[in-house]
Amino acid sequence: MNRYIVLITTALLIISLNACSSRQDVYISNTGEGSVSIEVSLDEMLISYSRDLLGGFSGSNSDDIRLFDPDKIIYSISDLDSVALTEINSESADKLYMDLIFQDPGNIFGSSEEQQVPDILTFSTSRVDGKNIKKLSLFLSKDNFSSALSLLGMNNSEILDTFGPQDNPYTDAEYLDLMEFLFEEYESSWKIRSIVKSSEVLINLKIDGKIINCDGCTFSGSKAVIAIPLLDIVTLEKPIEVVVEWE
Repeated sequence: MNRYIVLITTALLIISLNACSSRQDVYISNTGEGSVSIEVSLDEMLISYSRDLLGGFSGSNSDDIRLFDPDKIIYSISDLDSVALTEINSESADKLYMDLIFQDPGNIFGSSEEQQVPDILTFSTSRVDGKNIKKLSLFLSKDNFSSALSLLGMNNSEILDTFGPQDNPYTDAEYLDLMEFLFEEYESSWKIRSIVKSSEVLINLKIDGKIINCDGCTFSGSKAVIAIPLLDIVTLEKPIEVVVEWE
């Protein structure tokens, strides 16, 4: 693929975070093994914008362009030792579905110790008052954000340096202004801002046991719901932290 198409596609991934909804159903056993089902739905505004942009660079008919490339995702995940893809489906341009299994959530993205930044995911077991307590931690910051895209093979990109979280982070207002500028020919200002502000990543977590603590989510029994506004992810003015503990 032409180098410029790769860069533009990566840019669209960053932009698409602001015009989609993503749901992930996660199961983790007491040994750390588990599975993830991921569903992504894109807004029509993003589909139109992306097809026009990619079609202009590639010279292809915009209606023939697919925003999700299953072959590329399969190739990227095959390089990860601790994750296996069991199903992937993108029958329409606006949807992506994936099923994955893993051995240890703490190893999905590898270790960030060499870069001296916190790992995105960690999983541990400790003995407290005679009970085995499991702990899952999520930490996402501007320093490890690019690693979070490794499942899509986009963890090293010039575009991420420009459109991803910055050392001097965008404010919510600045990012909303940017999205309005990019999409002004496709939707009204009100609709653009509404889409961006309402988009979120929804994670439904189920574990073996009883959840006793959950910072950054709501929980009941063996289930927790983590809802992260996508605006928080693309600006990362503050790191996103979620901690779940269960017995």
